[in-house]
Amino acid sequence: MKAHTRLIAVAILAATAMTGLVVAQGGGAPAPQAPGPTAQPAPPPAAGRGAGPAGPGQGGAQGRGGARRGGFTQYTRPLASPDVLARGKALYDTNCASCHAVDLRGTVDGKNPNLLRSGIALRDQKGELVTAAVAKHSPTLTLIEADTVAIAEYIHSVHATMGGQGSPPGRNPTNVTLNVLVGDAKSGEATFGAMCASCHSVTGNLRGIATKFSDPRALQNGWVSGTTSAFGGGGGGGGRGSVTSGLPATVTMANGSKLEGTLVRQDDFLVVLMLPDGTRRSMARTDGVPRVDVRDPMAGHNNTILKLAFEDPDNKKMHDITAYLWTIK
Repeated sequence: MKAHTRLIAVAILAATAMTGLVVAQGGGAPAPQAPGPTAQPAPPPAAGRGAGPAGPGQGGAQGRGGARRGGFTQYTRPLASPDVLARGKALYDTNCASCHAVDLRGTVDGKNPNLLRSGIALRDQKGELVTAAVAKHSPTLTLIEADTVAIAEYIHSVHATMGGQGSPPGRNPTNVTLNVLVGDAKSGEATFGAMCASCHSVTGNLRGIATKFSDPRALQNGWVSGTTSAFGGGGGGGGRGSVTSGLPATVTMANGSKLEGTLVRQDDFLVVLMLPDGTRRSMARTDGVPRVDVRDPMAGHNNTILKLAFEDPDNKKMHDITAYLWTIK
């Protein structure tokens, strides 16, 4: 028998032996395999932690419907419509506030639960848990389901204003647009003339000042902090703070001679001054000698802002000036 014929015979015998082994184990001929199971969608996570009312992954981080982004689902779920929230607040004030307090904090003795950290209120989605709790309430509350749902939605709206770790309501207000244009432009013009006009002019260095800011709030932040170049600041960042380097300075030596330039560095042991010709002068310092007098171009502005704050703690003059400067376009 040739080699290739012997190889074919061995293969046939091996196949026959394997078939016999399967039959001996009670398997018979192998049954055709059924097609694999159709992939099933993963079940949604439990309500209250991973999925909001809109479905898993949609109600939480999205913050749709005016709720703020981030945090747990109870803080980020879409809020009910304003009319439902108004109705819920009225119902809560009438039926619940006497025990749970107007601010939802309950009583100190714990007899009436704090609804800001109530498990029922936090796990509730659309009033179902609150409705069930009200049904068992003692004394009995006669409220239809629509009423308890409105109360639940109002409670959720308060939860939405709480910060991380259950910080007090109101820390993160929702659906709020800050408007700093609350002052009187005419009064602002008079205040500007009295306090600012010695250094600034709306036809000079503040010409078209309002066009340089995206909104009144940015304008107010700019002129109060003095971070824009028109007020002596750098215009690009958050101000210079207490750093004195880069400011004009006069260095008085021990013999009374003086050097004028731009301060590069000063500490208890060294003064480095950039002279007008571009050269640097380094001087050892002992017990405050040589003396360094820094001229801060922002000093007048900062003093004016401090004076404004002390004389007007309600910030009326500040808002008046902002209203006036917003008209300079």
